Amino acid sequence: MKNQWRISPQRQPPKAMIRISGYVLLMLLLIMPLSSQARELSSQQSSNNEAVGLLAFKISSVQSDPKNLLANWSPNSATPCSWSGISCSVNSHVTTLNLTNAGLIGTLNLYNLTGALPYLKHLYLQGNSFSASDLSASSCVLESLDLSSNNISDPLPRKSFFESCNHLSYVNLSHNSIPGGSLRFGPSLLQLDLSRNTISDSTWLAYSLSTCQNLNLLNFSDNKLAGKLEVTPLSCNSLSILDLSHNLFSGEIPPSFVADSPSLKYLDLSHNNFSASFSSLDFGHCTNLTWLSLSQNRLSGIGFPLSLRNCVLLQTLNLSRNELQFKIPGALLGSLTNLRQLSLAHNLFYGDIPLELGQTCGTLQELDLSANKLTGGLPLTFTSCSSMQSLNLGNNLLSGDFLTTVVSNLQSLIYLYVPFNNITGTVPLSLANCTQLQVLDLGSNGFMGDVPSKLCSSSNPTALQKLLLPDNYLSGKVPSELGSCKNLRSIDLSFNNLIGPIPLEVWTLPNLLDLVMWANNLTGEIPEGICVNGGNLETLILNNNLITGSIPQSIGNCTNMIWVSLSSNRLTGEIPGGIGNLVNLAVLQMGNNSLTGKIPPEIGNCRSLIWLDLNSNNLSGPLPPELADQAGLVVPGIVSGKEFAFVRNEGGTSCRGAGGLVEFQGIRAGRLENLPMVHSCPTTRIYSGMTVYTFITNGSMIFLDLAYNSLSGTIPQNFGSMSYLQVLNLGHNKLSGNIPDSFGGLKAIGVLDLSHNDLQGFLPGSLGTLSFLSDLDVSNNNLTGPIPSGGQLTTFPQSKYENNSGLCGVPLLPCSSGGHPQSFTTRGKKQPVEEGVVIGITFFVLCLFGLTLALYRVKRYQRKEEQREKYIDSLPTSEAELYQYLRIAFECLDDRPFRRPTMIQVMAMFKELQADSESDILDGFSLKDASIDEFREKESSS
Repeated sequence: MKNQWRISPQRQPPKAMIRISGYVLLMLLLIMPLSSQARELSSQQSSNNEAVGLLAFKISSVQSDPKNLLANWSPNSATPCSWSGISCSVNSHVTTLNLTNAGLIGTLNLYNLTGALPYLKHLYLQGNSFSASDLSASSCVLESLDLSSNNISDPLPRKSFFESCNHLSYVNLSHNSIPGGSLRFGPSLLQLDLSRNTISDSTWLAYSLSTCQNLNLLNFSDNKLAGKLEVTPLSCNSLSILDLSHNLFSGEIPPSFVADSPSLKYLDLSHNNFSASFSSLDFGHCTNLTWLSLSQNRLSGIGFPLSLRNCVLLQTLNLSRNELQFKIPGALLGSLTNLRQLSLAHNLFYGDIPLELGQTCGTLQELDLSANKLTGGLPLTFTSCSSMQSLNLGNNLLSGDFLTTVVSNLQSLIYLYVPFNNITGTVPLSLANCTQLQVLDLGSNGFMGDVPSKLCSSSNPTALQKLLLPDNYLSGKVPSELGSCKNLRSIDLSFNNLIGPIPLEVWTLPNLLDLVMWANNLTGEIPEGICVNGGNLETLILNNNLITGSIPQSIGNCTNMIWVSLSSNRLTGEIPGGIGNLVNLAVLQMGNNSLTGKIPPEIGNCRSLIWLDLNSNNLSGPLPPELADQAGLVVPGIVSGKEFAFVRNEGGTSCRGAGGLVEFQGIRAGRLENLPMVHSCPTTRIYSGMTVYTFITNGSMIFLDLAYNSLSGTIPQNFGSMSYLQVLNLGHNKLSGNIPDSFGGLKAIGVLDLSHNDLQGFLPGSLGTLSFLSDLDVSNNNLTGPIPSGGQLTTFPQSKYENNSGLCGVPLLPCSSGGHPQSFTTRGKKQPVEEGVVIGITFFVLCLFGLTLALYRVKRYQRKEEQREKYIDSLPTSEAELYQYLRIAFECLDDRPFRRPTMIQVMAMFKELQADSESDILDGFSLKDASIDEFREKESSS
C-alpha cells in the first residue's frame, strides 16, 4: 500500500513529547523560586557578615559610648540596617556608617572595618575621640571619609587607605595631630582637608600641588609647614579653593602663584611670615578669584600690583596686619566694584581716605581701615554705601564732622568702631538715624558735653546693644533716657567727668550684662534689687568714684557675675555673704572703702575666684580658712582675653595695698598715668596686656590682698595650699601666732607681705625654697631666731626684717650661739691685744680698699660717660655696683658703732657684689635692684 502524507492545519505532537515538555516546564517552575531564595539567602548571609563586622568594631574599637548611641547594635537583630548610624542599599548592604559627634572613645582599625563592610561608600566618624591603630585599608569602594576632630596622632602608613580606595573623592582628616607620613592619592580625589594637624613635611604640599589632578579643594591650614613656598599650582586646572593659612612659611610668595592657577576662587595665605614686596605679585587674568586673604604677614612694597584690577569678581580682600606703607590706592580699589569685604587694618597707610574708594559702595558691606595713620575724615562719596553693615576706622588720626555728614546716613550700619582718633565736639545725635546700629564705639576721642540722651526713645527704638564712650571728656549726669535702649547689653562710660547717681532706669535694663563706669565722680548708691529687676550682670566695674551706701544683698543673685570692682569708693556696711553664690566670679575688688564686719567665709564657695582685693577697709575678725577651699580646683577661662592694667605699688610700707587691677578696654595709656591711684604710692609700675591664666588645670587664687584692716587671729595653715598664688598681702593687721610652715607650698609667690602684725616664732625654713619670691616684708612683728640662710631670704634689705627684736642673721646682726642677736657690750673674756690689733688693721684696710675702689670706679665711670660708649644699656648695672662699693665704704667709716658692719658682713658684701658683677641680667628684685630702691628711699627720706 502506498503511503500517503496528510497535511493537517495543525500538527499534534506526540504524547511522549508532551510529557517531556511538561516535565521541563515543571522543573523551570520549581527552579525559579529556588534561585530567588538562593539570592535572598546570599544577601542575608552577606548582611549577617556585615552585622558581625560591625559588632566586632563595637567590641574591639569602641571603649566608651557615653551617649549610648550603639545600644541597639545587637546580635539578635535580623539586619544591621535599622541600627543607629547605619544606612543600607536596596540589597541590604551597609553603604554608610555615620557616627558624627557621637562622643565615642576608642581605637580605629580602618583595615578591619573596610574589610568587614565591602560595600561601604561613606564613613563619617568626625567629632569623636578615636586614635588610629591602622589607617591602611583592604580593597574598598569608599567615596567619602571623614575622620576629622579625633585623636589621630600617628603618621599615615606607606600603604594607607589613599592607595587602596580607588574611588575616594572626599577626605577630611582635619583637627587631629597627624605629624606626616606618606601621602599618595589617585585622580578620583576631589577634596582633601588636612587642616589643624602637626604636619611639617613640606613635600606633602609639593606633591599635592604638582599632582593635584582633579582636586578642587586643598586645605593645609594650621599646620607647621615652614620655609619658602617653592611650588605653584600650575598643574591644578580644577583647583578652586586653596588654604595654606596659619603655617610658618617665610620668604616671598612666588610672583606667579596666583597667575599660574586661573581656576582659583578662594586663596588664603594669611598668618604666615611671607615677606618681600606685595607689588611684585602677578594676578594674571584673575578671571575667577573671589576671596583673597594675605593678612598677618610681613608684606611691604611701594604700592598694589596693577594686575589686581583684573580681579573684577573679587568680593573679599584682606591685607590687614602687614607692613604696607603708602597711600591707599583709591582708583585701583574703586575699580573692584564687586567688593563686599575690604580690610586694610593694622598697616602703615597714611594720608586721607580716597574719594574713589566710595565707588565700591554699590556692594561694600564691611570696611576696616583701623590701626593706620589716616587723616581727615570719611569722604562724602561713602554716603551712597547703602549696604554698609560694619565700619571700623579706629586707631587713626581722623577728625572732622564725618559722623554727622556721612555715617549718620548709613541706614544699614550695624557695627561702628571709631575709637582712638581725634574727633572732638559733642556726640552727634544724628547717629540715632542708624536704627540698625548694634555697636557704637567712640572711645578715646575728644568728645565733650553730655552723654547723648536720645540715642534711643520709645518713639524711635533702636537695636543698640553696646554703647562704648570711655576716655573722653563727657560731663553731666548719666541720662535716664538710656533706659529706653531695651537691647543694651554693655555700657562703658569710664574715664569721663560724669557726676550724680547711676539712674535706676539703667540698673533695670532687662538685657544689661556689662556696666563699666570707673574713674568718674559718680555718687549715689547701688540699689537693692540688682540682677532681680534688671539683667543678670556679668561685669560691674565702678571703682574710683564717690559711691556711698552699702553693697546690696541682691548681688548674690548675679549668678553670671565674672568681674566686680568697687574699689576706691565710700562704701560702708558689711560684705554680703551671698557673694558666695557667684560661682563664675573671677575678680572681686572692694579695697579702699569703709567696709566693716568679718570677711564672709562664703567667699570660699566662689570656685572661679582668682583675684580678691579687700585692702584698706575696717574689716575685723579672723582670716577665713575657707578662702583657700578652691585651691587645686579652679578651672581657667572665665576672664581670658580681657584687656587689663595692673598698677603695682612698689613703695614698701608707705603704700596701701599691693596695687590695683583695672579693666582697660578702650583707654589711652596717658590717661591712666594721671589717675590718682597711680600717684598714691612713691613708686608704682604699670603692667598692661590681655588676661592669661597661669595654670591649665587644678588652679588656685593668684592675688590675695587683705592688708590695712583689723583682722586678728592666726594665719590658716591651708593658705599654703594656694600653689599658684603670686601676691599675698596680709600686712597692717592684728594677726598673731606663727607664720605657717605650709607657706613653703606657695611655689609661685612673688610678693609676700606680713608686716605690721603681731606674728611670733621663727621664720619657717620652707620660705627659703620659694624661688620666685622677689619681695618679702615681715618687718614690725615679734619674730625671733635666725633668718634661714637658704634661698633668697638673705638678699632682701634690712628694712624688710626690722623691728623684730629677736631676729638675727644676714642681713641683720649675726646670731649668737643661743640664736639671738649678738650684743656689742664688753664680753667677760677679753681678746688678746695682738688679735684685736690685727683684726682692727685688717678691718681698716678692707674699708680703705672699698673707698679707694669706689673712687676709682667713679673716675672710670666719668671717663666712660664722656666717651659715650655704644653699650649704654649696661649703665644701670654699673650704677648698682658703684652704689654697693660706696655703701661698703661709708658704712665702714660710720661714726655710730652700732651701724658699722662686722668683718663677716663686709666680706659678705664683697662676695655678693662679685656674684652680681658676673651677670648682666637684672632678675626681678635682685640685690642690685634692692640696693637702688633702698638708695632712693634714703634719698627721699633725707
